[in-house]
Formats: sequence, C-alpha cells, structure tokens
Amino acid sequence: MISLNPERELIGYLVRHGELNIGNKWDGWGDFVLSAEGRASAEKAAQWLGFDKIGRVIASDLPRTMQTAEFVMNDCDVACPYLGSDPNLRAWAIGDFTGKEKTDERKKEFQYYRDNPDVPIPGGESFHQMQERVKVIYQYLSTPYNGLPTVMVVHNSVLKALMNLDEKGDVVVPGGIVAVYIDSKGECSFEIAMGGAEDAPAASFGCSSCG
Repeated sequence: MISLNPERELIGYLVRHGELNIGNKWDGWGDFVLSAEGRASAEKAAQWLGFDKIGRVIASDLPRTMQTAEFVMNDCDVACPYLGSDPNLRAWAIGDFTGKEKTDERKKEFQYYRDNPDVPIPGGESFHQMQERVKVIYQYLSTPYNGLPTVMVVHNSVLKALMNLDEKGDVVVPGGIVAVYIDSKGECSFEIAMGGAEDAPAASFGCSSCG
C-alpha cells in the first residue's frame, strides 16, 4: 500500500517484468518471453496501476519487458498513446552466463563479479557500468508527460542497481511494483507498492544520489 506523505511527491512506478519459463537459468539480455504465469502477473500489475492516471510508459527493449508494458498500455489510463523503449533500461549484461543453468559452480563464479562490481563479466559489463547506464531512468521520471507519473518496466537487476542494494535475491516478485518519490530537496526514495519478495531487505529505501 502506498503511504501518504505531504513532504514528497510521487513521480513514477518501476514495474518488474512478468515471470519467464526458463527454469533455473540466467536471463540477461536473452530474447526470452513471458510464460503464462508471467502474462498473468503482468496483467495483475496493470490492474493495480489502473487505479492511477499515468503519463507515459517506457520499457527496456527486451521482449519480456515490452510484453509486460503492453498490458499496462492496454489496461491503464495512459495519457501518451505511444509505448516508449530504451535499450539503456536493459538488465545487467551478464555475457557468457546468459541462458546457462545456475549450477553451484557457476553461482560462485557469478558472485565474484557481484563482489567486485568494477570487473566486467566476459562478453558483458560490470555491475557499476550497468548502474551508471540505467540512471537514465531519472531523466524520464523528472520530465513527466502531462505532469503525470511515469511507468518504467524494467528488470530485477535494474531495480537493485537503482536502489543501491547489494543483497542477493529479489526486490519484488515478477510483476511487482516499486513507487518512486521525490522530496523538496530533490532526493528520491523508493517504496514497494505491490509484490514485495519474501527476501526483500526492507519495504522502503532512501536514495540521496538521484538528482
């Protein structure tokens, strides 16, 4: 549930794409599409967002996020009739891990790049490179269409990068929603609005570097 606070203004929502049918594999920049459960979770997110007026919808250009965004476009009151996409909103480019099974050995190898965020993954990028790339989201959020909140459809890795979270696991479940606010000092904060994951570290997160 969104909390009311007169000292901050809602500027947008970050929606995690729906579930995939790829088993225990890394998705990365793979051209994976939503499963039946994923389409249902995307529709649920759209129904939740249907209670608010939306300025525009912008998604990562990968199939799973574009599919999720289409549910929002079709089911919600969106002022801008065009769905926007931006490759800068893509998930962490995990290179050679994409599409591979998450074996114990590979998980240990992958954790090295998470523990050393300046080291690029072979065939991909470092976590910090991704973190800098997705900051374009703040440009979209700070330039609202018709003064209405912007919906950004993104990935779990993007959510963690924006929220400066180092923990393993999920922020929200597939189809979950995070609300983004700005205060009078121009600082952003995040709040889980729907679908908080069981291993999410907290319900609210502050951010002092969003300007």
